Parts: sequence; structure tokens; C-alpha cells
Amino acid sequence: MKYRWVLFFIVTLCFAACSGIQVSQDYAPSADFSALNSYQWKSKTQEKTGDPRLDNPLRDTRIRDAVTRVFEGKGFDLAENETPSFHVAYQNVLRRKIESSGSSGSVGFGVGSYGRRGGVAIGTGTEVREVEEGSLIIDVLNPESGELLWRGTGSQRYREYTDPEKTISDINALVNKILDQFPPAVE
Repeated sequence: MKYRWVLFFIVTLCFAACSGIQVSQDYAPSADFSALNSYQWKSKTQEKTGDPRLDNPLRDTRIRDAVTRVFEGKGFDLAENETPSFHVAYQNVLRRKIESSGSSGSVGFGVGSYGRRGGVAIGTGTEVREVEEGSLIIDVLNPESGELLWRGTGSQRYREYTDPEKTISDINALVNKILDQFPPAVE
């Protein structure tokens, strides 16, 4: 029984480490986040990036659904006909990064037959590859002035999926992790 808890802890730790989502936030310290209670999307559709992988209406719907679900869970209402207390917008960004596995080295020694001959070998290696990193940036804006109140960013290695359910699951995880920071804990 004791080992089950240890195994559960190790598996949970591995899944947390493998998520690969890096998040950050920035916000206007003068903003009164306690006054925010309703929102609207700044635009009906997302601005085009020029990349068909990101300019996907299915992706847009999935991101908007995830943001709406998280905001509703936090008590924010979608303002249909009245003036909201904030606007929401998002951006998708893809950029190429060089990733290195770091350097590695090894040394080997060998002795020939009857101790007469020997050898030393030194090996080094570094794996370098180009990867694409995707970032989702979610902005909370003042509806009157358009001033940025809060920005949350989530970045991870970009993947293409063949399974829509996996796509939805990963988008939900990304949006959840970004919006876990909102509203910020202002002291």
C-alpha cells in the first residue's frame, strides 16, 4: 500500500514535468482587478497571422471555448449586450528555436593482448536541432481606452495533431495554465 503512494507521486511528478508549458504574466499594478466581473471578446474573429496552421477557424473556436470556460469558472460573465468590465484578445505566435542537448564527453581506455598495446579514446558530442515553439498570448484590456491591463503567455513546443480530441485537450491545458495566473494576486 505504501508503494502505491510513492508510485502515484512519481507518476504525477513525471506528468507535471513533461507538460512543457512555460507561463508568465505581466499586468498594470494600478489596475483594480477586483472590479472586473464581465467580459467581451475584442473582435469576433482572430486576426490572421499568415500561417495556415494558426489561422485555423477550428483552433480559434477551441481557444475561445477554453477561455470562456475558464472565465465562467472564475465567475466572469460574458457580456452579450451590455458594456463589459474588460475585453479579451489573444494572439498565436510560432518561432523557430535552436535546441541543444548540451555537450557530452567520454573517455575510454583499452589494453591489447598480453599488455603490450593499449589505446585511449576521447569522444564528444552535442545534438543540435531546430524546433518550433508556439506561444499563446491572452490579453485583458480596458474596454474604453484599449489599455492593456494584464497579459498571460504560455509557450511550448509546437505539435501538429491527427486527433481532434488531443488538440482540444492540449489547448485546454495551455489556456488553463495561462489563466491560472488571472486575476493576479495584487498586494
